[in-house]
Amino acid sequence: MKTVTSTELQKNTREVIDWARMRGEAVLIETYGKPMAALLSYDEYQSYLQYRQARAVRFEQLRLAAAANAAENELSEEEALALVDDERQALYVEGQQVK
Repeated sequence: MKTVTSTELQKNTREVIDWARMRGEAVLIETYGKPMAALLSYDEYQSYLQYRQARAVRFEQLRLAAAANAAENELSEEEALALVDDERQALYVEGQQVK
């Protein structure tokens, strides 16, 4: 991942945008050595939005499944939420492995 300072971004905006667009690689923008933002190509951004939408759908499915399971198995709300949290953590780990 390319890293530029905010000052470099101001001076070389077009080149930084072209880097992200042509290489499909994110550009990390730092101010005083701290990450402040990331610049993505539009294709990468679209992929990210699709991932977030798919993730939201999966979480809603998990929530519904947990509610149905709780009703069927007479789980308490806390037990059902614990199951959802376990699955959420598993999905998070899965997402990290995909990158």
